[in-house]
Amino acid sequence: SPRRRARPAARGGPMAARGRGGRGARGHRAGGRQRLRAGIALLLPVLAAAAGLSLQPGRMRHLGVCPNQLNPNLWVDAQSTCERECQADQQDCEDFEKCCTNVCGLRSCVAARFADGSVPALALAPAASCESFVCAQQGSDCDIWDGQPVCKCKDRCEKEPSFTCASDGLTYYNKCYMDAEACLRGTRLTTVPCKHIFTWPDTSPVPQETTARPTPGVGPEVPVPPALYTNPFHQSVRAGGTVSFRCDVSGRPQPDITWEKQSEREENFIMRPDQMYGNVVVTNIGQLVIYNARHEDAGIYTCTARNAAGLLRADFPLSVLRREPGGTPRTGSPQPFPSAECLKEPDRRRCEPTEVRWHFDAKQGSCLTFRYGGCGANRNHFETYEECRAACLGSARPTCLLPMVQGPCQNWEPRWAYNHLLKQCHSFVYGGCEGNTNNFESKETCEDVCPFPKSLQCKACRLKSKMVLSLCRSDFAIVGRLMEIVEDQDSGIARFALEDVLKDEKMGLKFFNIKYLEVTLTDMDWSCPCPNMTAEDGPLIIMGEVHDGMATLDPSSYVRAANDKRVKKIYELMEKKTCDLLNRFQD
Repeated sequence: SPRRRARPAARGGPMAARGRGGRGARGHRAGGRQRLRAGIALLLPVLAAAAGLSLQPGRMRHLGVCPNQLNPNLWVDAQSTCERECQADQQDCEDFEKCCTNVCGLRSCVAARFADGSVPALALAPAASCESFVCAQQGSDCDIWDGQPVCKCKDRCEKEPSFTCASDGLTYYNKCYMDAEACLRGTRLTTVPCKHIFTWPDTSPVPQETTARPTPGVGPEVPVPPALYTNPFHQSVRAGGTVSFRCDVSGRPQPDITWEKQSEREENFIMRPDQMYGNVVVTNIGQLVIYNARHEDAGIYTCTARNAAGLLRADFPLSVLRREPGGTPRTGSPQPFPSAECLKEPDRRRCEPTEVRWHFDAKQGSCLTFRYGGCGANRNHFETYEECRAACLGSARPTCLLPMVQGPCQNWEPRWAYNHLLKQCHSFVYGGCEGNTNNFESKETCEDVCPFPKSLQCKACRLKSKMVLSLCRSDFAIVGRLMEIVEDQDSGIARFALEDVLKDEKMGLKFFNIKYLEVTLTDMDWSCPCPNMTAEDGPLIIMGEVHDGMATLDPSSYVRAANDKRVKKIYELMEKKTCDLLNRFQD
């Protein structure tokens, strides 16, 4: 909710200037304001009485309390608010703010807090509505603030990846993240063809003698994708304690960092640096701090780091241990755990007061939190993340799912790692220590191991028919470059940047000047996908059908590398109207 979030002042804005202006200047200005207010206060009763008006304010000001009055552990983030020095609510702060003690030993203007997390009803104008209220800024939505409709930036985005390359040179997890970033900057961002995600070197790293510290094999202006300095690890904290996660990443340019907590909802809440979210703070260096931990705070906290060269996501699990009356946290059962229990759906029925537990999600292959109601239909519920992982995953995590880790040492050398989000092997800089097993000396070795081990032998994809029959039976034929593939259970979506439209009977690609085409993949076996396409294949000739206005490909659809000979052949077939002749012959 926007009412729970502090709105930091811009570093160079009026609020910052007041914080740095010196007490003498501030006292002079404050005295001037007080004299002006005193004069206005004397005039208002006379004017109001003459006009028959009431002096009752139309809306309440400076309601609520300071954050640390609600919770002693909930202090104002020093990095974002210590510059906003204040003396009193009415004198220095906005209507929705309070003048509160901060960790610098001073007082700062911050958004007021309320015991139930909401503004009292009398502070809201009953007639306030977002109906017909237009937010022109990209990535903003209407919300009611202090009784008035206002535009606020998106703070929730879909969990599903749909990697979007933007006009600022960065790669976003999906378009919603791009829109939210545009709103925060007060600018407009557009989607552009991806330039960096799919342009990794095609060969193994350069020889050691050509490397330079700290980024081997690259010049000072070449973008370097994000990589972690240390491996993410699970943490446990007792209820009421404090815990923090550091998303310490390298990269060029310096990656932007956001956090989100994985949930069962369709959208995750995005947390950004220099902001406070209830009892959670993200500092200006991207560190996530949780004060006065509650059992509901348990879960997977995901750090996303992105720059012009790529994107990285790393999961940091947190378990909050519930104290028993004796003061010791509960521990799990030491009995052997049947593997069949891991495949069962978690029991969400409510038989007792609910509590947060962990369960193994067989579809995602990971441990997640859920609300456990104590019915006990199965054993797929655990007190901590470690218990869940030990029972259903074992101690080792699949190599290809691990993030790229540079490590803290400085014995720089070029290595390769598999990015399971982008389904590709990427080069990165390895420091020489404290890495993980997702670390290969060459691109070839990485591709041999990920995403499919050598032991899995896939047969070549078989076409339904050759070029001529495929062209005649298809509803569309295009030349395009694969930009992205999104996998689902037995289907998926492929996005292409169009280079040429050879045939189109149902979609109007040329008429509407379509630059990108989204194609649905049907009946897919992702262990051995057909058609087998990668972004490194270059331009492809794709022929498929259109159902209900949606372009589709099946495992036997015609997908081949584009070359001048094949494209010229298709143009000749179209000019000679070969398909019309073939259809007449068949009739």
